[in-house]
Amino acid sequence: MKIFGNYIFRSIVCFISVAATVFFPLYFWMPVLSSDANRILLAVLVILLTGIEVTIFVTINYKMLILPMKSINDTAKKLSNGEYDARADIRFADEEVRRLGKSTNNIADEFENLEQMRKSFVANASHELRSPLTSMQGFLQALLDGTIEQKDGEKYLKIVLNETKRLNSLITSMLDLSRMDSGKYPLTMSRFEINAVIRQIIERFEPNLVKKELQLDVDFARPTSFVYADKDKIIQVLINLIDNAIKYSPAFSRILVTTHVRGKKIYISVKDQGFGISKKDQMLIWDRFYMADKARTPNKSKGTGLGLSIVKKIIDDHKEVITVESNKGAGAAFIFSLTLFDAARHKIDNGTLQKETRRRGNKSLQ
Repeated sequence: MKIFGNYIFRSIVCFISVAATVFFPLYFWMPVLSSDANRILLAVLVILLTGIEVTIFVTINYKMLILPMKSINDTAKKLSNGEYDARADIRFADEEVRRLGKSTNNIADEFENLEQMRKSFVANASHELRSPLTSMQGFLQALLDGTIEQKDGEKYLKIVLNETKRLNSLITSMLDLSRMDSGKYPLTMSRFEINAVIRQIIERFEPNLVKKELQLDVDFARPTSFVYADKDKIIQVLINLIDNAIKYSPAFSRILVTTHVRGKKIYISVKDQGFGISKKDQMLIWDRFYMADKARTPNKSKGTGLGLSIVKKIIDDHKEVITVESNKGAGAAFIFSLTLFDAARHKIDNGTLQKETRRRGNKSLQ
């Protein structure tokens, strides 16, 4: 609305300018002019002045309104056609037009970033899928051709089996991320006891801990701590973090899982004594297909490169935070927050979410 207000304002100013410089003088001078030549001269002058002022008015509006709006419209069309490098020229635009142009350019930036992410994702996914498939194809072909001796067949079949497991894990992780990105699988919030969940997950990893002769200790801030979150997804977060801690911990070292309560939040920390992560790599570990073993180079364990991306996505969906504290060669601690259950805010019946009352207002969840 302000755009048209500015246009009308400039029109009024132009009209007043023309009236003040042309028509009012003409009104007073015409009766005193006796010569036809003088009258003609005055008429020419009036036409000239009017033309100049109208030209100035049209030029200003063209540069400040019409051209920027045309540029914004052209940019929008290009974006709809997939030309994400298009940007609107708003250098001389009105304030409101400039805001509209900035919004359009910001959308273009987001589209361009998403397109780069899409291309990177496709390229990385293709590489990660092709590597195990190529390996499997090579071993199977060698077995069929008789290149590999029969006595070694079981050994290489186990390698192929491990690669199929890795492929399955990779595809499952990609599907998980896709589902979360689509927004079709919202969080199922409930009340549960986080200490018990942590203990159950640790029991799952007992064989892995024994195999590497690792010690895993827990230190809970409270005997029981009830949180309000999506239990299945938080279990997925803890499994990823504890699995990484085991994977990157040297034999005979210690892993520590702790909780700390601050206000209405509880902070869960998973700390290992592994090779650590450099400050530079800490900015990249949340990226999809960024392999964790690149950050911890002494360990060559294979992974999907999606685990921490899934963790970050789940925590972000909960509107919580996750951080990493680490230095190269000094281990790593992953710390994330959860909201403590509050009966006054979180209405639960038999563990099923009915209604959640938040400070921002009442909102029904399904």
